[in-house]
Amino acid sequence: MRPRSRNEFEIAIICALPLGFGAVEALFDETYDISGVAAYRKHPGDANWYRTGRIGRHNVVLTCVPEMGKRGAADVASSIQVSFPRANLALLVGICGGVPFPSEQSEIILGDVIISDKVVEYDFGRQYSDGFRPKYAARDIVGNRAIRSFLSGLKTRQMHEQLHGDLWEYQQTLQGHSDGRWQYPGAPQDQLFQPFYRHKHYHRHFDLGCMGSLIPRTRLGADSPKPYVHFGSLASGDTFMKSGEHRDGLTETGMVIGFEMEGAGVLDSLPCVIIKGVCDYADSHKNKTWQNYAAATAASCTKVFLGYWVPSLSNGPAMLPTAYDTSQKDAYE
Repeated sequence: MRPRSRNEFEIAIICALPLGFGAVEALFDETYDISGVAAYRKHPGDANWYRTGRIGRHNVVLTCVPEMGKRGAADVASSIQVSFPRANLALLVGICGGVPFPSEQSEIILGDVIISDKVVEYDFGRQYSDGFRPKYAARDIVGNRAIRSFLSGLKTRQMHEQLHGDLWEYQQTLQGHSDGRWQYPGAPQDQLFQPFYRHKHYHRHFDLGCMGSLIPRTRLGADSPKPYVHFGSLASGDTFMKSGEHRDGLTETGMVIGFEMEGAGVLDSLPCVIIKGVCDYADSHKNKTWQNYAAATAASCTKVFLGYWVPSLSNGPAMLPTAYDTSQKDAYE
């Protein structure tokens, strides 16, 4: 049954770029905007642009940040509450830079997805005569105990494995209904250089190509490795991270596994979970080759996430089932 008014939308999905918006919208199970229902239209004075629809059992409102950074994200999040006052969860979906080796036991490759439980504002600190010193203060990315418990459930071995399988399924569906924009670019395009090796573009007015030694990765043995979901802290700031050396320094000090630019802004207004696909390694070799694919993996992960999340309006507090009920999932698709 379609919602009767804006008060029946609990999930807000915020994208930082149009490509992320497009990937999420492509996974809608139903779109409401085409009906022209006046009851769904935004509140006067709300500058956001929305698409409304259904993903699984959830009525969702989808919007895009007009410019990257914390300020734009904060403005969008605050406006959502004006037009959709019952929105109690924001999902910040898009792309990010990843830390290739966040620990000795884990490896991140391009196309993986990071679900964040904390945010570190790495451009917040003090400027001294000998340089800038960040003041690290990790903030919980979620605003209530129910969401924290939900994420804890997703981290269990059984649920984590189920998450990967369902993500791959939705990603294949997305790739099969597109013009090729969401396809895997290929393992040879996933290149990781030593942190100190700078992209050759920095030494000339044209791109000479990088000839540095590549760091080997175990997960790139397959022709098309399946994306993996990582949980951890994301560094959030208004500055692009394009330095492998600074990336690794922040990884050791701030205990982060990726870098993005909007999470800290959304946190000021709404309980939020960040779901972002890794499109680069936050170093000088950053480019746009992997952005579409990373947006697709993040959107697919978002649909899986919502498949587990129980709407509070109809079913009481949000909760995670101890074992995933596949028949329940199929009933909404």
